Amino acid sequence: MKISKISVFQKDLPYGGGGLAVGDLSEERTRTFETFNSTIVVVETDAGLSGCGESCPWGPTDPGTMRAIPSLAKALLGQDPRDLLKIELNMDAAIEGHTYAKSAIDIACWDILGKSNDVPVYDLLGGKLTDGAPLYRCVMEQEHDKMRAEIEQYRAAGYKYLKLRVGIQPEEDIALIRFAAEIAEPDEVIYADANCRWTLPEATKVAQAIENLDVMIEQPCLTYEDCLHVRKNTNQSMKLDELVTDRSIAERIIHDKAADVACVKMARIGGLTKARRIRDIFVDQGVKVVTECMMGGEIISAAVSHFAASTPAELLFNTTDLHAYNTESTGSPAPPTSNGRLYCQNTPGLGVEPDFDSLGDPVALYE
Repeated sequence: MKISKISVFQKDLPYGGGGLAVGDLSEERTRTFETFNSTIVVVETDAGLSGCGESCPWGPTDPGTMRAIPSLAKALLGQDPRDLLKIELNMDAAIEGHTYAKSAIDIACWDILGKSNDVPVYDLLGGKLTDGAPLYRCVMEQEHDKMRAEIEQYRAAGYKYLKLRVGIQPEEDIALIRFAAEIAEPDEVIYADANCRWTLPEATKVAQAIENLDVMIEQPCLTYEDCLHVRKNTNQSMKLDELVTDRSIAERIIHDKAADVACVKMARIGGLTKARRIRDIFVDQGVKVVTECMMGGEIISAAVSHFAASTPAELLFNTTDLHAYNTESTGSPAPPTSNGRLYCQNTPGLGVEPDFDSLGDPVALYE
């Protein structure tokens, strides 16, 4: 079986909440995006099988994705898509970095491998170890009454993991975290995501102020060194997200005992092949993981569902149904959700096909 054609589509995905705030350490400390641009790749073979993959950055279109795909396609046409390690090596040899482009292609090859073996992708990843992965929801409201109403809405739908958006003003963040902890029910998990927006003094101040609360903080600072300093100088549990980019940082996190939870996002790392490897490093050492991706529609959500299902339940912190945040489609059917949990299809491959009516014509073809 050989790759005979690679088709590339791009789709704007409006955020269902009207606008999503993404943090950084700029003067404003936050940027709001109303639309995300997703890249969908369809890999076709001379055997009649095809697979699909998707990657979508936080924010506007990633120009590097489209620049990288021609080099990747040239290196992969004529190759066997089922030979995942060779596909990975060929992509890395063709061009450095460009993890978003590589991720979409890699996921499509996993889809083909599953279809060719007539098994769901989770079977290829080690089997279904979690049947119904817990989902989290981002609590976007900042005013207490509105926050209470939003949490009650998620609670009624079965969600147990609630992520607060913090990182603007430490005093306001402390008050927000304390209020959320106060109204949380015993079986709910509250954690506060600063998205790298706190300086080291700010992060330390917040962490020390909430040490008596059963609350985790996520990615408090921009650098690994600052996050580790907060970890070592407070009693606060911590999740790392933006820093988890490759195997070496995963091994460093374990060595330094830098986190209780690590977030493994496929597009940030370069695909499901690399993400599984990093996920397994954490799992082998007893570090809980979040298995997800950046943003996207039904295709990437399907890949996330298999990634989560193949993670041991006791070490899966939570995951995300990314398609639920958008108002447009990339594929069908979506992985099912129920009572705050994400399930995966049991059909061969990812269990999703591109929604060509929604995607329109390809923006690039390679054959």
